[in-house]
Amino acid sequence: MILLQTPWMPTDTKAADAALAQARRTMVDDGTVLALLPHVDGGETSAAAESDVSAALGKLAKKYNLVLGASAYVKGSDGNVRTVGILVGPDGKQMLTSAKVLPDIVEGFTDTTAETYAPAAFTVAKTPLGQIGILCGEDVLAPHIVRTMMVRGAEIILNPSRERSDHLLATRILARTARAYENLCYVATASALSATIDGNTASLPKATGLFPWAGAAQMAAGDESFIKAPLELEVLRQRRLGPTINFPSIVRMNLYAPGYEKEKSQGRIAPKTRKAWIADAKARAEADVKPARKDAIDLYGVMICQHVVHQSNTPDELVAKRNANLDDAFDLIRQYMARASTMKLAVFPEFFLTGPVSPLGNKLGHVADKIGVTFPGPEMDRIAKFAQETKCYMSGGVFEYDPEWPQRFFNTAFIYDDNGNLIHRYRKIHCGDAMGFLPDTTPGSVFDQYVDKYGYDHLFPVADTPIGKLATVVCFDNNFPETHRAMVKRGAEVIIHPTSEPHGAHRQGWDASRRMRAFENTAYVVTCGHGGEYFLPGRNVPSSRARGYSKIVNFDGTIQAEADTAGQVPLAGVIDLKALRRARADIQANLLIWDDPVVYAGEYGKPQRGLPNNIWPDDPLGNPYAGGAEVKKVIAGYLKEGIFVRPDAGMVNYPAKAAE
Repeated sequence: MILLQTPWMPTDTKAADAALAQARRTMVDDGTVLALLPHVDGGETSAAAESDVSAALGKLAKKYNLVLGASAYVKGSDGNVRTVGILVGPDGKQMLTSAKVLPDIVEGFTDTTAETYAPAAFTVAKTPLGQIGILCGEDVLAPHIVRTMMVRGAEIILNPSRERSDHLLATRILARTARAYENLCYVATASALSATIDGNTASLPKATGLFPWAGAAQMAAGDESFIKAPLELEVLRQRRLGPTINFPSIVRMNLYAPGYEKEKSQGRIAPKTRKAWIADAKARAEADVKPARKDAIDLYGVMICQHVVHQSNTPDELVAKRNANLDDAFDLIRQYMARASTMKLAVFPEFFLTGPVSPLGNKLGHVADKIGVTFPGPEMDRIAKFAQETKCYMSGGVFEYDPEWPQRFFNTAFIYDDNGNLIHRYRKIHCGDAMGFLPDTTPGSVFDQYVDKYGYDHLFPVADTPIGKLATVVCFDNNFPETHRAMVKRGAEVIIHPTSEPHGAHRQGWDASRRMRAFENTAYVVTCGHGGEYFLPGRNVPSSRARGYSKIVNFDGTIQAEADTAGQVPLAGVIDLKALRRARADIQANLLIWDDPVVYAGEYGKPQRGLPNNIWPDDPLGNPYAGGAEVKKVIAGYLKEGIFVRPDAGMVNYPAKAAE
């Protein structure tokens, strides 16, 4: 495809015309090509009628045999100005429009309105070049909006933008990588290299690129007018048919739907002027500010215990090795905790007491009580005591056996306070169980029973403590932004992430998503992973299956500290809650204030959206997920509905233009 960095206006397309002419000249195939222009040049006072914008784009598309997308300020029949994405075909005819949902945050807000408080259309054009949607500007930063566009069928999401240099630019660019990875789609961004508003011209940063679902983005290297980037549509379609790490098919959209129905606004009207947007934003940000606790500790140290675990390969070892693993974990950080009185939070990896139990098979209900620890229980009581001794909060991930759920076990994250009290338990919502790798029970598998027993909010617990509002997610949850957002809407400021991540091709996507969870929620993310495992029986050398690379991510998505290796690593960092709260008061940095589920709740509530709830309400000794069976059903449903397309579905290009 062709991505332009060239400014354009409906009344002046000369530069874009010249760039497209040269781009076409470099191509040996004269078939139809997908192209994207940046957001229109000029300000909102230059808004044109939609028909004029469409006509200008249509001439270029017809001249150069393009499916052509762009966004522009459009003045509607109601007199209001909106940013609208427009896609036209090689015949010059308009194929879709897509109104912007979020306000013009990067521009410092403008005298435009947006669909921030209304259900979005999420229109997708099904073309021979692929199924194409448009998300304008900052809309691509909103994870639920991108997710919804994907489940409406988008394979390629066009993102005409106008980026500017500020402290969040690099993170916003990285967001495109995360969105493509999480939704198994392409994201294509075009951003102009300059903007002329009211006669004043300013240079803009390079932000144009094609972001694939895997691998590195192809970015503009300099001030070139355009870049060309390959779209491997058949490869993408084939990838979407596999159940492994298929996030669009695994995400339990219906699990979040009840919360979105409750949270969505009713009859709220979007502002129409810059002044009104700023006032609205300030009011929303201030509404989220709660008085500080009298016992608050706003600045403190956090210690990551990147632990190497002795893997349990038999049911008996599950119990026998727990205390030895716990001794190793305590010894790794004990001296650091003793020396640093400011250290208030310590984090251990996922299942650091046993290692993963995958070598034991995929039907383990008969040994659930051996796999999981109990609260209280011998091992957890030791952790509580260690918290008391060190005067430090303790968090990590374990397999949990709860007698109220016989023959089941959960993948659970916990927090003990500095007095040894259990103040938080979270049970992993998204897990490798979906692919049949691990037969733990997730709340969605027994959703109705779980919510009847505990209530809906029990899915997303947040602990209000002197060291901030703390939440946890576990390993695979990292790839599903819905869970983190649910925690933050319930107040979370620090999201603790015990994990056990292997090496592999998904590493770049995992790390991009982790940084996005911090940025899109203005929250710290503290990730503690395994540094390796003593995996093979009788071996005294740990494997490097688990890659380590624990890290602390700041609330702006930047990396504060990272263990850039595997192995046993104690890693220290700092949590500054005053700085976080200042960022949440910054209406250009805090994306959460613009998240209104009214935009997307309808799609999340539809049946057959991702992995359904209540798949495993009975027979805890079975495993309905084995072999990815349930994910395969979702994929089949998506194919039937046209959300996914088979790679052999037919023509993936328009016919070559006939000679005139």
